[in-house]
Amino acid sequence: MQADDRVLLIDLENMVGLVQPRPDLVRARVHALLEAAGPVHHALASYAQGEPSSDRGASVLAELRVAPWPVPAGKNAADDALLQHARYVHSRGGRTFTVASADHRFAELARWGQLDVLAWEGQPVARALTAAGAHLRRLPRASTSGPAAPAAHVAAVSVSRARATPSRPVEMSLRRGLLSAILTGVGIGIGERLTARALRTGVRAPRAADIRVRDEAPRRRR
Repeated sequence: MQADDRVLLIDLENMVGLVQPRPDLVRARVHALLEAAGPVHHALASYAQGEPSSDRGASVLAELRVAPWPVPAGKNAADDALLQHARYVHSRGGRTFTVASADHRFAELARWGQLDVLAWEGQPVARALTAAGAHLRRLPRASTSGPAAPAAHVAAVSVSRARATPSRPVEMSLRRGLLSAILTGVGIGIGERLTARALRTGVRAPRAADIRVRDEAPRRRR
């Protein structure tokens, strides 16, 4: 990684909700955070997972191209996961972090490079974050009526590419036409070569004098 490759770390419990928030709320708020962060090398969201079979947050995050990191329920479990990943990024050369959380524990990232903090308007933010030199950005609290997720654009690109690709029947027809053209060209080329060879070897067309007309069958004697 390069030092200016930005990594977005999302404390999902702090920015969306503690107990399995609705998928549409997760989608709207995470989309707002992605828009505010701008271009990123990658994004990771961590949260305490309840029953895995009922966890729809991972699917929504994957739809938004955010890596989900569910952790067992426990005090600061999600924060620990995000900080662990930040240490890994730092070991790989990353020095630019954007954290979507108001928790004081992320203040230590300011010692590792540039730290930007995303928080909602009116959300209490730990003083330790600003004291550590983090740049705080306040965002309007997103609702479920927010804009479409980035994945919608990706889907549109995929559809346009699919339209530009010939369908299988059309593709087979093109292949048959191309094969026919190649065979026709080969046949014409062979005919031309045989004609040229005949001219070079002196083969000439028969003349009228060379054609002997056989007499008709002898008439039956009377």
